[in-house]
Amino acid sequence: MGRRAYHAAVFHLMVVNFPYALAAWIYLFVFTLTGTTLLITLPLGALLCFLDLLGARAFARGELALQTKFHGPLAYPPPYPPRPIFQRTRLSEVEFGQQPSVQYENSFYKNTYAMFTDATTYQALFYFLVIKPSITFFVSLTLVVLVPVSYVLVLPAPLMLRFVRKLGIWQANVAVEGLYHEVS
Repeated sequence: MGRRAYHAAVFHLMVVNFPYALAAWIYLFVFTLTGTTLLITLPLGALLCFLDLLGARAFARGELALQTKFHGPLAYPPPYPPRPIFQRTRLSEVEFGQQPSVQYENSFYKNTYAMFTDATTYQALFYFLVIKPSITFFVSLTLVVLVPVSYVLVLPAPLMLRFVRKLGIWQANVAVEGLYHEVS
């Protein structure tokens, strides 16, 4: 009952997971709704959509960092290096006698276009608006009821800790699949 991995999973699922999911859902829901509604006033709507997609990518990076920190081993290796939030990479111009190397794109327009056309941006949006809220709601509700009771009764606590750890690994795998793996 003293292993750190079990208590880290309980801490993440009962303390960190719900506020993070709620903040992501509120931010993305408000910006998606207002951004698409205000697209009729093009500059304002486009700016809100830009902030929405930028927020989705930032939340996705944070979610992957949280999941890999608190849960493991996962079925998939964590993305390394993590996907960029805004700046895309490209191969350098091949000149005579030089090896091609990876460089960061400096053009704001090209980075914005790449973010708007990248499928992983919309995967993150879908994950945080549809998948994460339902998983988080039911997992949090279940754990708020069962974990304190198991600690009070002492005897079922080790079994509950194992259950919470396996539940945490499962939802971390769902997060990695939903945010990192591209849909073909």
